[in-house]
Amino acid sequence: MLRISLAILLLLGSFETGLAQDPSAIRQTLLFEQLHRNQRIGKSACMVMSGADSQLHSDATVDNAVAFSAVMGVIIDGDPATGLAPMPPGPERSALVEAAGFARGLTLSAQQVAAGDLHAVPVGLILSRPAPVARRLHIALEEIDPPEAGPSAAVQNAVRLLHQQNALLEEILKDFCHLRLSIGASDTAAQITQNMAVFMARNAALISGDTALGLDKAPNIKIKITLGQINSKWVSFESLLNPGLAGEEMELRDAQLASVIGGTLSQRLTKLIGMYQAL
Repeated sequence: MLRISLAILLLLGSFETGLAQDPSAIRQTLLFEQLHRNQRIGKSACMVMSGADSQLHSDATVDNAVAFSAVMGVIIDGDPATGLAPMPPGPERSALVEAAGFARGLTLSAQQVAAGDLHAVPVGLILSRPAPVARRLHIALEEIDPPEAGPSAAVQNAVRLLHQQNALLEEILKDFCHLRLSIGASDTAAQITQNMAVFMARNAALISGDTALGLDKAPNIKIKITLGQINSKWVSFESLLNPGLAGEEMELRDAQLASVIGGTLSQRLTKLIGMYQAL
């Protein structure tokens, strides 16, 4: 498995340095980013298959696939440069070892598709592997103990939800690409519609607070404005997806523009994570 130093990840801004002293927080953040990266591999590979900005999406497919494998090595085996110890035996490690095994096929298939190999095997793995990888990443996240010290529970819940929003956004874009190419599950349109509703409900909860989710209302005006900007940008995003969800023919340029808007939304979600962690 590829390895990458956690110190390098810090320099590249892969996650917030404010969490770097707590091993549980390090692993939790890296796992959330892996959920995001896992869906992005599938999205970028599908965009390659569609012919949209092929070089851009080919590079994104390979970069994310290689990074996914490398970061799995850090999460499981630790990183001496920063004192992150190897994970001890247990359900968390077992789930991640399984995820890494599934991801190897995903990584190789992503590289093949990025190179223009659209045969049934690599395409099939691109379609089938993200879901079992995501399930095992979620199992591992459930096993991680919360940080012993740090932000309030409400802030931690908000950060966790924002990471989930980033992964959900990539899943929506991936599934929309699958829908346009008539590949994937028969209920893809229904799944996209449900995920879009979940995304907006979560954003509303972050703005106004939600007792059931353990969220306070947006803690300051900057965070509230940024969450409002996501709502505003979502209007354009939704208008691109709705015709396809209703069964209309989807133009390639709409898929491309949806991907661009999705990138802007993802940047704002990542910005929000940093804003919450700075509280």
